[in-house]
Amino acid sequence: MKSKIGHISLVIAVGGLILTEVGIYSGFLQGGFWRILATGFEAGTIGALADWFAVSALFHRIPIPIISRHTNIIVKNRQKMTEAIVELVTTKWLSSEVIHQKLQGMGMAKGVFALLEKPRNLGLSMDFIRYVLRQMVVSLDSPRVVLMVRNSLRQQADDFDIAAPLGGWLQKMVLSKGHHPMVDRLLKESSKALDDPTTREMIQEKLKEVLTSYEKHDFIKKAAVRIGKWTGGIDVELLADRLLHMAREMADDAGSNPDHPLRQKLDQTLLALADNLREGDPSTLALINNIKQKLLKDRELQAMFYSALTRIKYLVEEQVSQSDTEFMNFIQIKASNLINKYGKDEVFLLKMDHWLKDTIAKLVNKYHHELGSMVRESLLRLDDQELVWQIKEKVGDDLQYIRLNGAVVGGLVGIIIALLRLVFL
Repeated sequence: MKSKIGHISLVIAVGGLILTEVGIYSGFLQGGFWRILATGFEAGTIGALADWFAVSALFHRIPIPIISRHTNIIVKNRQKMTEAIVELVTTKWLSSEVIHQKLQGMGMAKGVFALLEKPRNLGLSMDFIRYVLRQMVVSLDSPRVVLMVRNSLRQQADDFDIAAPLGGWLQKMVLSKGHHPMVDRLLKESSKALDDPTTREMIQEKLKEVLTSYEKHDFIKKAAVRIGKWTGGIDVELLADRLLHMAREMADDAGSNPDHPLRQKLDQTLLALADNLREGDPSTLALINNIKQKLLKDRELQAMFYSALTRIKYLVEEQVSQSDTEFMNFIQIKASNLINKYGKDEVFLLKMDHWLKDTIAKLVNKYHHELGSMVRESLLRLDDQELVWQIKEKVGDDLQYIRLNGAVVGGLVGIIIALLRLVFL
């Protein structure tokens, strides 16, 4: 009804004018009252038509010679209107100063915690966290990520001084005898290796090579070796067995005696190595660096690293695939505890409030021009018909009342003029 009130007022004004003029002309309506009323309808018709033209000229082209150039005002001036709206938004309504002033009076931190305290909002936050985690791990095992992490680890390994901490740890282990279980294990494995038939064969071969090399020194040594073999004074198998027996006894004695000279010698060697590491001995540092580089280039280690990344990826994906997994339940419990703890901490809320306002203020200063760009793009995206329709949708009813007011005010002015004419003329 509101959208047609302007048309109705025009029809009433025109209809009233026609009826009163026809009635007066035919003599059916006589007297000053009808003439005053006819003048009112006449003035109301003029006012209604004038306001109809004014309103219509905003949105449409009125095909009247000369006058038509001043119609369809919104479409013709949409560029000026767009820039004017952009200027109003960026310099008046949503200027940096206005936004900053509005932020100063807001308790943003309390509002955030109040929202998060509601189970539904906390659930939405957990969904967002799950989405972020999924996006983070989706390419965790891609060649590019593996290469990036490997290069980063290599750089960290080059920059990290492992010698001094390693030397301190090694010294502590030796002095506290924490390395004894490892030494015991090595001695037991050594005893097992000495019982292996291949070890006996290897020692026999080495003894034969030594005797052959000894024969080559001169005639006397060669003769002595030959005589020893011929007389049985040199028995390679017996020597090998004797050497194995001695080595086995030494390993067993060292394994059962923590103060064995062999173990003491090993401790002294390890302590000397620890001192070299802590003091930065060049040769020792070069050895450590060489070991680091070989480890970083080792294909099996790289394959193990890639496998670890893949397992981490699938584990995280499995845990964030649903909201009720063990990991997500842990995250939600921790989040709830933090919200309950810090939501009532006035000092923390004040600090967080300052941080939020400072951050938003910086973002406003940095991206404030984007507000104008957004408004401009939104308006320019509309074609002429859509722009006219949207404006009509918002202010059409008020424009109809303008037309109604034109008819009413015009009619009243016409009646007043007719009364004055009747009184004074």
